[in-house]
Amino acid sequence: MVFSVYQVAPEPANEAIREAAVIRSEALNATGVAKLQAVVDRASALFDTSMAAISIVFRDWQYLIATKGVKPGVYRRATSFCGHAIMTPNDVFLVEDAARDVRFAGNPSVLDDPAVRFYAGAPLLDAQGLPLGTLCVFDGAPRDALLRAQTTALAAMAREIVAVLGDHAVIAKPSGETIEAETIRRMSI
Repeated sequence: MVFSVYQVAPEPANEAIREAAVIRSEALNATGVAKLQAVVDRASALFDTSMAAISIVFRDWQYLIATKGVKPGVYRRATSFCGHAIMTPNDVFLVEDAARDVRFAGNPSVLDDPAVRFYAGAPLLDAQGLPLGTLCVFDGAPRDALLRAQTTALAAMAREIVAVLGDHAVIAKPSGETIEAETIRRMSI
């Protein structure tokens, strides 16, 4: 049996307030929004990465609501890079080579396909400055540090996403359930 060693991101001290902000934002219901997908595609192209996503971090999960190169859906927060990124909400979080970073070297996201080696995530901040999640670009090849213009561009695209989420009406599932409600229902079965 093989054991992976990696650091699970700590929860922010204001996690309950942050989770309430995620609920208020209705971001968990914003799947399939063309404007969000366009930002993800643009970010991937700008950074020349094989993968990009809008990740909403909520409870024990991260919800990828718009993606490129990775399946949209619900993933464990314990293995997410985005859980780390929301801990520094005013900065772009950068991992140049996850295989050489003690926080991530044993992470299944680094060891399994598609393996993540490079990650950059800009927090999605609500009007109160609470991080809902991230706009992230990531790739299977390590990278050097980002240029200031690149971090500025990623942060600007994150602000654009927050504006789209603010303008977006709730998209309920046909059953009337939200993504969160459906996920909680499935987990309790």
